Amino acid sequence: VTFRFNSYGNLILLPVVVNDSISVNLILDTGCRNILLFGKRFEKLFKVEPYQKIRVGGLGEGRPLHGKVYLENKISMHEVIGEKIPIVVVASQSLFAKNSNVHGIIGYDILIKFEIEFNLITQLITFRRAATAEMSSEYDRIPLKIEDCRPVIVSTIFFNGRERHESDLTLDTGSALGLLLKTTDAKKFFNGMPKKILGYGLNGNVIGSEAMTEKIILETFEILRPMMAGITLSAYHNYGSVGMEIMKDYAVVLNYCKSYAGFKRL
Repeated sequence: VTFRFNSYGNLILLPVVVNDSISVNLILDTGCRNILLFGKRFEKLFKVEPYQKIRVGGLGEGRPLHGKVYLENKISMHEVIGEKIPIVVVASQSLFAKNSNVHGIIGYDILIKFEIEFNLITQLITFRRAATAEMSSEYDRIPLKIEDCRPVIVSTIFFNGRERHESDLTLDTGSALGLLLKTTDAKKFFNGMPKKILGYGLNGNVIGSEAMTEKIILETFEILRPMMAGITLSAYHNYGSVGMEIMKDYAVVLNYCKSYAGFKRL
């Protein structure tokens, strides 16, 4: 199934219908586990009481959000249909309060069933059955690891005037940034470097520093493009993400079931 999507910045905005009656626009976010809807009004549209309340974690310096889980939902995007899908409703509109056309996020629940191929220039996305899909030979094939529902690639980052940095990088379609690193090594990356707001996450401002890179190698696929990498300090993580500022220059294929990604320069 192929259809056209809208964009929110460089992010992919998919038209989704919930339970045959609730029409929403959701950002495709490979860093997200469940469907999230933002806004208290959505709580009134579900007929059953929530089974449980959960904490919704994400990037940012603010407090974590909390949501209510509603089970056994049907979702559809054109001919693509998912059944018995959990949905988390977060009362706060938070990140999307300024854009009434963006209602939430969709991620792993749909990605585990389908291979997806998207192209930000044509604004077309294709869904195929993941288990039987075969990627075109026009694409460079890159092996994936699926860790905590995220597509991760073993990668090497080359910084200007510094030694190279080995890191697992998530292909994060929910990030408008190019390259973001989360590190525990304050001395290596923050010695004398000014801090600034790098972007905005579900939990508020993402604070950190920037450093110029020469290139990134995703397993064996080389992206030779100088760019500023955002670097944020975290006491618990040593990994990073490649966002849509980079992926917008490529047609991209993701197949969680067969553990591969594909890149084709546009």
